[in-house]
Amino acid sequence: MNFRRRALRIIITGLAGAVAAAVVAPAVSSTGPAASATPSEWTLTSTSDNSTLAYNQGLATGGGLLHGRGYLTIRPELAAEGWTHIGDQDIYRSETYDAYENLDAGRKLYAVTGRDGAVRRYYHRLAPGELANNSFVTVDPSGKYLVSGEWKVQKRLLVFANPRAQRSGSQVPLVGQINLDQPLENVQSCDFVDATRLVCAVDKPRQAVYSVWLSRPLTSGTTVTGRVTHDFDVPKHSACKGGYEVEGIDYDARRKLLSVGIIDPSPCLLNTKVFRYARR
Repeated sequence: MNFRRRALRIIITGLAGAVAAAVVAPAVSSTGPAASATPSEWTLTSTSDNSTLAYNQGLATGGGLLHGRGYLTIRPELAAEGWTHIGDQDIYRSETYDAYENLDAGRKLYAVTGRDGAVRRYYHRLAPGELANNSFVTVDPSGKYLVSGEWKVQKRLLVFANPRAQRSGSQVPLVGQINLDQPLENVQSCDFVDATRLVCAVDKPRQAVYSVWLSRPLTSGTTVTGRVTHDFDVPKHSACKGGYEVEGIDYDARRKLLSVGIIDPSPCLLNTKVFRYARR
């Protein structure tokens, strides 16, 4: 967790009561200006302003709606146990996958919420050299695997077996990894476009969307290579000047719609913009 996140948490703690009404208010969407860095594959279609309290960590499409993740979406019983950070989530076959982080726990938590609202917990104990950061989780198109990220400069993404059929409390085994052909710093989130391509929101050295092209679809017990390419820089449109932080990403395969979130600079950081792009 960087200084900006710590500062944001302090500010949010003090202002949560004052902005609670804004959290439940619907986002206001408008047609956004085209970004010069947008490639021909992606066409910017809209921009929306959303409460950082509910949208500053993740985005996922379910039931035709875009769902956010933020500090106020952390389950209270998990926060009480020290799981005070939630990453970018994914929704697969109407089940929601959340990545929880507790840097002192020596393990990671993946929570799966079923259609009935019941939550199943799955834990992964850290392997040697693995960071405790749990920035995102995404389900591959086959439904067999989860891909997750760490933090700082990384040359890999982690691959886990999807535990959805296991009882709550089971362990999540690490079954492989994606070796990146060039390092990425502070990968906030990734989502699958298809079996051999992920799109990722990366915060440094610039807030941008990258694609990771896999050498082959994921299989258990193997390592695949990921070729990294730059798609576009995320637009920076705010009345406030300063540092931005890119966060959640989602690709809606059915509608060919990409969404990416970015937190406005201070003192506007209680606003998270979501840019949506149609794929040609």
